Parts: sequence; C-alpha cells; structure tokens
Amino acid sequence: MNEQSRTTIVLRWVCFIPAAVLTAWAAWLLVAILNKITIGMQGIDPNSLLPRAFIEFISHAVMGAAFVYIGAKVAPIHHKIVAYALAGVGLVGAGFMLFPAFMVSNYWAVWAGFSLILGVGVTAYSVSIGDVEL
Repeated sequence: MNEQSRTTIVLRWVCFIPAAVLTAWAAWLLVAILNKITIGMQGIDPNSLLPRAFIEFISHAVMGAAFVYIGAKVAPIHHKIVAYALAGVGLVGAGFMLFPAFMVSNYWAVWAGFSLILGVGVTAYSVSIGDVEL
C-alpha cells in the first residue's frame, strides 16, 4: 500500500462523521426549501397544518437517511458496520433531542424527531437486508 492510499484511508475515516452530519443538514435544508416552494406555488400555505406536517416529516426522514447512508459510504471499509453504528448514533441523538421537545411541549420537534428516527431506522434496515448497496 502506498503513502497516498494510506492517507486517503485515514482521511476517509476522519471525515465520515463530519460528512454524514453536513450532508444530513444539507439534505434537510434542500428538501424543506424545495417542498415549501412547490407547495407555495400551488397556492397552498406551506405553514398550514397538513403541508407543514408533510414538510417536517419528509425533510427529517431524508435527513436521517442521508446521515446513515453518506456516512457509511464515505467510510473506506466495513460499510455495513459503519451504517449500523451511525444508525445507533442517530437514534440516540434523536432520543436526546426528543426529551427537551416533550418538556417544552414543542410537538413539531417531537414529530420531526420521530420522522428522523424513522429515516435512520428504515435506512439501516434496508442496508441490513441488502436493498441498499454500500
């Protein structure tokens, strides 16, 4: 193994978590903005109950899926194990975020937290049964 490939492997191990976090955030932002624009172009208020519930659900579910998938894809080896580990981190993180959301009765944050858990869980399950190739 030459020096360049070792450096690449080390950089991929160093960057897989930041890449997962940044991509998850970018996916959330992109899905939320595009859905608000397209729903608004149809003459529907994107902040009314059902459109907002849809936007919150889909954007956070995509965020969870992107976190697991991209993090596992960036890791140089052991993609399935990394996907499971990231799913665990995502589930624990979402659980920690749900506690204060319940305490202050922020039900939109609770809804977002559960959809994030669903996105993480479905992606990890899809990796485990082989539907998602890493």
